[in-house]
Amino acid sequence: MPASTKKPARKRDVGYWIRLLAAAGMAGLVIYFQGTIYLLTRPARSTVCCQTPADSGFAYEDVTFTASDGVTLAGWYIPSQNGAAVILLHGYGSNRLGTWFQAQALAEAGYGVLLYDTRASGESGGDRRSFGWQDIADVPAAIAFLQVRSEVDSNRIGILGVSTGGEIALNAAAQNEALRAVLVDGVGFAVGADIPPPATLRERIMHPAFPLLFAVMSWELRIPQPPPISQAIGRIAPRPLLLVSTGSGLEKRQNEMYYHLAGEPKEHWNVPDAWHGSLPQTHSEAYAQQIVAFFDQWLLAP
Repeated sequence: MPASTKKPARKRDVGYWIRLLAAAGMAGLVIYFQGTIYLLTRPARSTVCCQTPADSGFAYEDVTFTASDGVTLAGWYIPSQNGAAVILLHGYGSNRLGTWFQAQALAEAGYGVLLYDTRASGESGGDRRSFGWQDIADVPAAIAFLQVRSEVDSNRIGILGVSTGGEIALNAAAQNEALRAVLVDGVGFAVGADIPPPATLRERIMHPAFPLLFAVMSWELRIPQPPPISQAIGRIAPRPLLLVSTGSGLEKRQNEMYYHLAGEPKEHWNVPDAWHGSLPQTHSEAYAQQIVAFFDQWLLAP
């Protein structure tokens, strides 16, 4: 019989398999980033229902105001009874109802409260979200809304942000001295430079991914990343700052980092037996007292 002319199978060396795994890993990373960016930036529109401040006995107004780029932002305004007012910013994917507990506590104490849906959320305009990056530039329009109200002393305007709303509030306060007192609850990081050193295996695995994710998101959205909070927070002083955090993990360490970088006067209140965003349910009375006491001290004092 004639000898077979079939070529022997080529043996794959270790380098081949390493390159194949690397290519598969990169493809998986690209898919992960694209999916994450899609989820982070798609609109989170929702009808704000099914309660209004009137259901809790508060006179209020349905209001809209226009951001610097023409986007219309929608919210509620409860007029001030004591000359001071507070802007409220909700967390990511939520709407103005995400700060209703804080609004009610402040309104009961006589404060004016302006709670609105951030862009591309709730009933506000805008065609994309940006992890709060673009929302920083919307805060001056909220300030301007309050400054022309006859019942509001323009020197007695504060801001309160929850989660991503807190990140927006910190950068906005660093840029706008009209915000005379700043309270943030459960604030995290919005850019890679603000991520604390990893302390757990999971954090060590995820730590390198976030700066790359934010870089890709900035490129896809065609907008720059905002200044790191770790750089901006020092510019809030001498205006007062209260950082609220929960648990004993990353959120607590994040706020400890910001606390050490902030100027005086400053305070950090951590609640170890609670979790992110849970204080209205788990520690409602103490939380409401903290909020009101802080703004009483810094917005109502002569």
